[in-house]
Amino acid sequence: MKNIRHILFVYLLILIGLTAILILSINGWSYYKIPLELRPFSKDYLTMKPSGIYSHGLGIIGAAMVIIGVTTYSSRKRFRALRNIGSLSYWLEFHIFLCFVGPVFVVFHTTFKASGIASIALWTMSAVVASGLIGRFLYVQIPRNINGTELTIDEINNEIQQLGLSLQKYPVGILLSTLVDKAFASIQRPKSIWEIISCLVRLELIKIKTRAKIREILSWNKIPRDIASQLRSAASSRAALMQRSLLLTQIERLLFYWHAVHLPFTIIMFVALTAHIVVAILLGYKWIF
Repeated sequence: MKNIRHILFVYLLILIGLTAILILSINGWSYYKIPLELRPFSKDYLTMKPSGIYSHGLGIIGAAMVIIGVTTYSSRKRFRALRNIGSLSYWLEFHIFLCFVGPVFVVFHTTFKASGIASIALWTMSAVVASGLIGRFLYVQIPRNINGTELTIDEINNEIQQLGLSLQKYPVGILLSTLVDKAFASIQRPKSIWEIISCLVRLELIKIKTRAKIREILSWNKIPRDIASQLRSAASSRAALMQRSLLLTQIERLLFYWHAVHLPFTIIMFVALTAHIVVAILLGYKWIF
């Protein structure tokens, strides 16, 4: 049930984000399609230009979303008093939502053109978003419990064993268990960074093909829908855990290198963003204040 709630939460955030982007696109399309050199002659120029009340507001909202997204997630991870407030995975999804949609608002604020300090802030923000998406992919490769705490290798192996036992209650479940075992049996643990990345892609493809084969086998066997759903869930979960157990140490190594890249970009982004805000205020661009 908690997994279903988490999936619904993610889809809700995606829906909100896509809706916001669609509304901004439709609302500003007539202005954004005008060539840059002709925009000052548009009737909407005073409102839609980066310092205009509309676009300036989008920049403030976008920057606020990024700041809130970074500070809330960082605080949830670091402060003991906040560790019991919600699952870490929910905080991560909310962090990703704010730190993806926020920069989109900032792009609309620039009206798709930027220079000087603003361009530095924009491009570093884009780099942070790109590296954040990579980090999200690496994060989900590490098995965790419902509270977001990482599972140890012993806990992972125990979970794999329990899922195998649940599959063996049915003849077709034994077939599914064997299918999963054979799919990952030939994989050797990689050593170098490039081998890890290559193996990560290969394992992801194997997992996708295995899940498709699981659905195919279950469709051939006429068994009750509820049992088929349980078997599919158990076999798919076992495949995912086996995939992730093969690269557990290596993924943690990749995450270490990822932090070494993501954190400096985040710091540069905030420095550039602060400088941009200070310059804008000094030049008299105070929005509605």
